[in-house]
Amino acid sequence: MPAQDSTTRPIQFEKTRRPLPEASHAPGFIYHSEEVLAEEKRKIFLKEWLCVARSEEVGEPGSYMTLGILGEPIVITRDAQGRINCFANMCLHRGVEVAYGCGHAEEFSCPYHAWRYDLSGRLVSASYMRESCGFDPKAVRLKPIAVGEWTGWVFINLADDPKPLQDHLEFFSRDLGFLKMEDCRIGSKLVIDLKANWKFVVENLMDIYHARTLHINTFGKFRSSPEKHPTEPRPNGGTFMIYEAAPMTPDGKTLFGRMPAIADRGDSFACSSHLFPNMQVIARSDNIHPLVMWPVTANTSRTIVYNLFPKEFLEQPGAHERVKVYDDYIHVVLEEDRLMMDSLQRAVQSKNYEPGRMSTLEVGIYTVVNDYLDRMFGSR
Repeated sequence: MPAQDSTTRPIQFEKTRRPLPEASHAPGFIYHSEEVLAEEKRKIFLKEWLCVARSEEVGEPGSYMTLGILGEPIVITRDAQGRINCFANMCLHRGVEVAYGCGHAEEFSCPYHAWRYDLSGRLVSASYMRESCGFDPKAVRLKPIAVGEWTGWVFINLADDPKPLQDHLEFFSRDLGFLKMEDCRIGSKLVIDLKANWKFVVENLMDIYHARTLHINTFGKFRSSPEKHPTEPRPNGGTFMIYEAAPMTPDGKTLFGRMPAIADRGDSFACSSHLFPNMQVIARSDNIHPLVMWPVTANTSRTIVYNLFPKEFLEQPGAHERVKVYDDYIHVVLEEDRLMMDSLQRAVQSKNYEPGRMSTLEVGIYTVVNDYLDRMFGSR
């Protein structure tokens, strides 16, 4: 892969590294190379803290959920004491997954040879192993994965010796703590599969340049000019922005009123913040819709979209019907984005593709892309 050649690397990225008024977008190969994806797994997804769920999705003792991160099977549980646990979802006999999907369980049993594990990952029983010399079931435990919670979110880290979660969240927490996401609950959850590299989705979410073009018939018609949306770069590839935008409903009017945590702000309040590598929190005056983007292959990705509302909103009569209005509207907006994501992905695979110059409005993309280049091809 050319990007691994230290003699050509500076040439390929030199234009993207320039100051923003002189910069160009990144070379196309980083968006479609399977070799780059393999390096992203090693340098990013096996190293960094990753948001994987809302705490309420594994809120009750005995609840669990499973997921896969670039071929790494994971199970998250809440044990009888209310502690959250995370393990590699692989039986320690032959590696078969011990849990599937999500739900409630008192223990996990491997479907291949019936080795059983409790919700803390400890081996409970392993039939026909008594005569195996030196086998001590008390010493067998599903491989633990670092896990932590913050404002109602579950984060995991697949590294052997991860940095503290609070260090990873320092600026994100400082910027967004006022939203009180811990007081919110899931109104709806969308899963969107895209024929586009995960980084294109990340970039699109902080691209204020396109809102009044692509989304002119939806939320774009309620947005002010893009130069009134100042993006503030944060360390480690983060961004933060406070701006004005209407609630995410077809007529731009709230169906619930302002969230209690920001009741002192106007109905047009909005903010957006990026947490490296793949989480974006977007808030309006009446709800929050965070997104988490996952690579599937170099050319495909999956985006999880949460619609969060203060729990008292969801307890109101008719709340379900009102949430559906927000849900349906986000579907429409995401379909507008899907068309562009598909087109971007086709473009970077063309022999005629050349990265264009960045606009000075693309502060967020510039910040995130250059941090990514540091991690992937620099000294980090």
